[in-house]
This record gives sequence, C-alpha cells and structure tokens, in this order.
Amino acid sequence: MAKNFKNLSEQEILALAISSEETDARIYADFAAGLKADYSATAQIFKEMEAEEDEHRRELIEDTVAALENTSL
Repeated sequence: MAKNFKNLSEQEILALAISSEETDARIYADFAAGLKADYSATAQIFKEMEAEEDEHRRELIEDTVAALENTSL
C-alpha cells in the first residue's frame, strides 16, 4: 500500500525525487530522438533538458549520500 506523502521519510522523499528526475530525463531523451531527423534544433533543446534533469538527479544522489552519512554517525 502506498504511503501518504506527509508520512515519507527524508530518504524516501529523496528516492522519489531521484526517480522522478530519471523519468523526466528519459522522456526528454525520447522526445529528442523522435524529433532529431526533422526538427534538430528542437531535439537539441530536449537533449539540454535531459542533461539538466541528469544534473538534478546527480545533486539529489549527493544529498541522499550526505543525509545517510549524517544519520549513521
């Protein structure tokens, strides 16, 4: 059974956010691939958006590692 958002732990919220960033990046990559042949400039915008989501994911992973390190001290 799914938890209510307000009942999630910090780690669960970070995991959810990471998953959302991964999903968004895949969606943007798919759009870019579909547009590349006919609309290369638009495809490039989606590739840049994918890269931005990947950066968000990387930052969230760093936050997760830091949070885990702080809880295990």
